[in-house]
Amino acid sequence: MDGAMGTELRRADLPPDACGELWNLTNPERVRAIHQAYRDAGARCLLTNTFQSNPRALSRHGVADKLEEINRAAVAIARSVAGPDGFVLGNIGPIDPPYQAEPIRQVVSSLCGVDGLHLETYSDTDALWAVKYGCLPSLESEDVPVLLSITYKKTTEGVITTQGGQSPEVFAKLAREYGVSALGVNCGRDVGVSDISAIIRAYRAATDLPLFARPNAGTPTRVAETWNYPHSPDAMASELTEVLEAGATMIGGCCGTTAEHIAAFRPVIESWNERPAPGAHI
Repeated sequence: MDGAMGTELRRADLPPDACGELWNLTNPERVRAIHQAYRDAGARCLLTNTFQSNPRALSRHGVADKLEEINRAAVAIARSVAGPDGFVLGNIGPIDPPYQAEPIRQVVSSLCGVDGLHLETYSDTDALWAVKYGCLPSLESEDVPVLLSITYKKTTEGVITTQGGQSPEVFAKLAREYGVSALGVNCGRDVGVSDISAIIRAYRAATDLPLFARPNAGTPTRVAETWNYPHSPDAMASELTEVLEAGATMIGGCCGTTAEHIAAFRPVIESWNERPAPGAHI
């Protein structure tokens, strides 16, 4: 999978508080360049630049009327880079307030032509509701999978939990019932790659669904006018085998990761894929 979009848009000079999703219309070549960098780094699965392209978020920028235009452009840009052997996932971030199906359905219907949907950075069981009652009834085909990515935090006692107070096991046990096709984890304050591995192991103990991980490049610190993410490509790549051993079958990156991170991840994944299957005769 690819890496971050939001932090890469900032690196491409997106002004603070500007609408990055609007760049699908106003600066499509810059969005395309980010996708292309990830594709050149070895990513086969690209997420559309639509994380906050929903009625509520776009209205704050005064462009809610452009939702369908923005999202259709996002799909076209990503598809132009993914190529015939690549995959494009329509990216959907949390929509406030939760438990309202219509805004989700509007977003889903505007993401026509994607290979799947990717609900990202959800941190409560409203994510499961969003899949079953928002996404699934609106899909143009039953063959379009819905991937759900949950973000976690660590309590002062070191317990991994969501903002809503749920453990990874809660989502793993309920995911299939709510129509989730693959379950993942992304981002998370003070949640490192080793914690991501623990979350994947907890998922695997409770579900046989495909699992994926998109760790961020660490918790950022403010340096002058920018945010500095501490985890280098090589440092993150050195821990990826543990995530694969835990049961993840798709790997990408979240906030602060770049094409350089994905390029560092690629040989680790290729080496893993070349391993003999368990029990195979050599």
